[in-house]
Amino acid sequence: MKRMAVISAGFVPVPAVDGGAGEELTTEIIKGNEKKGDYFMDIYTIESPKLCNIKYKNAEVIQLHISKLNWFFCKARNAFLKLFNRRYRFIPYNRVLLKKFRDNYDLILIENNMQVYEDIYKHMKRSKNNMIYHMHNDIDGTTKPEYLCRYITDTAKVILPVSKYIKNRVENCSPNNITEVFYNCIDTRKFNRNKEFDCNKIKEKYDIEANDFVYMYAGSVYKGKGVLELVKAFKKVSKECNNVKLLIVGSTWYNLIDKDEYYVRLIKEIEDIKDNVIFTGYVYPNDMPEFYSIADVMVISSICEEAFPLVALESMAMGKAIVSTNSGGIVESLISGTAIMVDKSRDVIEGLYCGMKELYDNDELRKQIAENAYNEFINNKNYNVDLYYDTFKEKIGKYIEC
Repeated sequence: MKRMAVISAGFVPVPAVDGGAGEELTTEIIKGNEKKGDYFMDIYTIESPKLCNIKYKNAEVIQLHISKLNWFFCKARNAFLKLFNRRYRFIPYNRVLLKKFRDNYDLILIENNMQVYEDIYKHMKRSKNNMIYHMHNDIDGTTKPEYLCRYITDTAKVILPVSKYIKNRVENCSPNNITEVFYNCIDTRKFNRNKEFDCNKIKEKYDIEANDFVYMYAGSVYKGKGVLELVKAFKKVSKECNNVKLLIVGSTWYNLIDKDEYYVRLIKEIEDIKDNVIFTGYVYPNDMPEFYSIADVMVISSICEEAFPLVALESMAMGKAIVSTNSGGIVESLISGTAIMVDKSRDVIEGLYCGMKELYDNDELRKQIAENAYNEFINNKNYNVDLYYDTFKEKIGKYIEC
């Protein structure tokens, strides 16, 4: 049996015991291999007590402990390097990973961390030939800079971006012929409009009345997600529509509810409509379908360029009407007729308001958009979790003998 290293991004654990979109997808690859038995996988991940009882027959979970001393060392070294405009960054996770890494693999899958890729590639002596980079986010100026993108295209065997948008970004940065789109998927055993959910439980917990019309946002709460713009749009809606609620499901960073500056701005913005806006904080992935079940309209308000957000697929699978910005790879899943699309290069607040108001006023349109979205989802095999691992094998098999 061939050996594969699976190196997580290093932010939350894999398998995905604490959520994380990318981590959920990595877990699906691990589960697929567990059934097929193609490889023995060493899974490198940040530690968690929740991982201790997870056992696989075709994989070993290698937990990496990040000490406070390690964090302090990296912070000090990075501050020093910044003085000299050095772009390399010392990362606590990477330092521990390099000490634990076994370097005896036939394939190496690195999940969405360019700095980890560079460090591992430079560290290895024997396993450099079959490097796979799974890319979930856009190129940016900090954690995913262009110079690291070029480094990966020069050394990887195959790059798996999650959308055509990301593929184009990579190829514009560094022309190559090793980039294969590998779309995200979701588990329809969890996200399924035909499944029965206890809607009353969620509504009672958050004081949502039976006749309330619920707009829902699901995701991280930070500037790039356009949550402030969504709140401002909802304020306009609430002045004209009766019995409306905005349910914001998510936190600033996975399950950490940090009241940072952006969060404080949101709280200040909703001061005069605070009874109509609900912040749930972090919700574990297994609980998300119940929240979707009470939503009348899902809103994806991103003002950053999204790679290919799972919230769009989850909303489609749950048969929900959607208002969304035309951000990055979103438009690859939300094709014509499956959502009201808002041009984020224009007045996003006004665009969100108009879309939200229209779906409140027009029941038939709301139902038709929801039906179109659901049908698009179920008819597209790219989004089928049962085929995800086989698709992974197919994609990498074009470049690697696997």
